[in-house]
Amino acid sequence: MKRILLLTVIAVFVMMPFASFAKTAISDSELGAVTAQTGVTIDFTDFRLGSISIGTISWGDNGFGSTYTGEGWVGQSLTLSDNAVNITGTMDIDVGTSGNRTAIGIKLPTINVTGNVEMVVKLAADKTLTTNAGILGTSYISGLSINPSGTLIIYAH
Repeated sequence: MKRILLLTVIAVFVMMPFASFAKTAISDSELGAVTAQTGVTIDFTDFRLGSISIGTISWGDNGFGSTYTGEGWVGQSLTLSDNAVNITGTMDIDVGTSGNRTAIGIKLPTINVTGNVEMVVKLAADKTLTTNAGILGTSYISGLSINPSGTLIIYAH
């Protein structure tokens, strides 16, 4: 067993110089022909978010009056229709200086949020909306459409 391990280590050391000879240096003229553009581009090719849901959103209070002295919560669970968020195009990130301020510029890709939102509205004795919970009803929003655009600028102050 020791011999096999020793032979393996020796073989690795013998083969290492051959692997290092496979590298070739690039000449100055070849390097001069290489051009590049500064910045970073992130490509979103038909990027979609699947199903979006929020288990619980709730708001609580310590109670009121002499009868309702314990805390109470109102809230909802939320479901957005499938593939409601679709991102396409590219997002470009660049750094530049204007006057004495250096900033990061992020050009947003095309973001479309469309779909329907359904919410179950509840009253309960706890923030998870499970203790003594009662359903007030269902809220529904259809035809939701959001299309943000523009460039986000980030700088220090």
